[in-house]
Amino acid sequence: MAHKSDVAYCPECDAKINVKSPKLGQIVTCRVCDTRLEVVDLKPLELDWAFEDDYDDLDDLDFDYDDDNEEYDEDEDEEYDD
Repeated sequence: MAHKSDVAYCPECDAKINVKSPKLGQIVTCRVCDTRLEVVDLKPLELDWAFEDDYDDLDDLDFDYDDDNEEYDEDEDEEYDD
C-alpha cells in the first residue's frame, strides 16, 4: 500500500520537500540544505524551522548576569520603605 505524500517547501532554501504521511510535530530534513524542519500545519502542509532542544550548547549563549556573586543585602532596601 502506497503512503500518501504531501508537498511543502523549505523555508531556508525553497526546495520542494515530499513528506510521506505527515503528522504535526514530525521532524524532516531538507535534502538540499540539511535544515531540520518541523511539520507545523497539515492543510496546507507547512514546514518551519525545528526547535532545537539541545542543551549542550548552553555555554555558547550570551547571558547577561553579574559575575561578582554579590549577596543580596536586605538592609539596603529598608531605607526605601515608607
